[in-house]
Amino acid sequence: MRTLLTLVLSVGLAVGSAATAKSIKLTTVDWPPYVFSDGSGPNTETVRNIFSQAGVDIEIQVLPWNRAVRLAADDPEWIGVYPEYYSDDIDAEKRGRRCLFSMSFGVSPVGFLKRKDSDFTWSSHEDLSRYVVGVVRGYVNEDLLDQMIAIGEVAVDLAENDTENILKVAARRSDAIVIDQLVFQYLTENLDAVAEVAGELEFHDKLLIEHGLHVCFENSATGRTARDLFDKHLMELN
Repeated sequence: MRTLLTLVLSVGLAVGSAATAKSIKLTTVDWPPYVFSDGSGPNTETVRNIFSQAGVDIEIQVLPWNRAVRLAADDPEWIGVYPEYYSDDIDAEKRGRRCLFSMSFGVSPVGFLKRKDSDFTWSSHEDLSRYVVGVVRGYVNEDLLDQMIAIGEVAVDLAENDTENILKVAARRSDAIVIDQLVFQYLTENLDAVAEVAGELEFHDKLLIEHGLHVCFENSATGRTARDLFDKHLMELN
């Protein structure tokens, strides 16, 4: 079956479209406003539209983040996971091994959320060594920050999701947390627990990074063919 899929996608890439629509399976995560718990959302619409240009249908399953990543990397039934931030550490075409990155199909503005009465401030990464920074377990944050965390230069407080991370900084468990600005805005507007503490919090003026959003395809010949097909039709839409 995987050989057949590779052949179908390869033919689609060579001629610019697939003669008959085929289906591939992608994992994703409940991460509003980008992807919702039922798999809908602007990121899903974009990914689905790009593959539809190639005559390929996609089947989506929403899973907890770490499981979504694991299945996309290790289970032959699943060909990729989205939305993912780019990182050299996991890019199989750089120094990583886990996956093959598509071109960016969107952006995610990421910064530090802190209490308004906190003295947290930063102008360079070296400043971050003075603080406890809240991050979500398994998330890519930003390459240099993640390297500093890995070698113990920045102390971290781990959360299982963005909501828990927000509540921790509000409770002074961390000095600041790493979070997407649009995610915080959505949770503030749609989750009572976050709305109750949002007035005590603010983003630091200096953005950590504006991430591109990618599909992270399985590191295999099938994954590479699917990635190349996705990129080809993404470029045609732009």
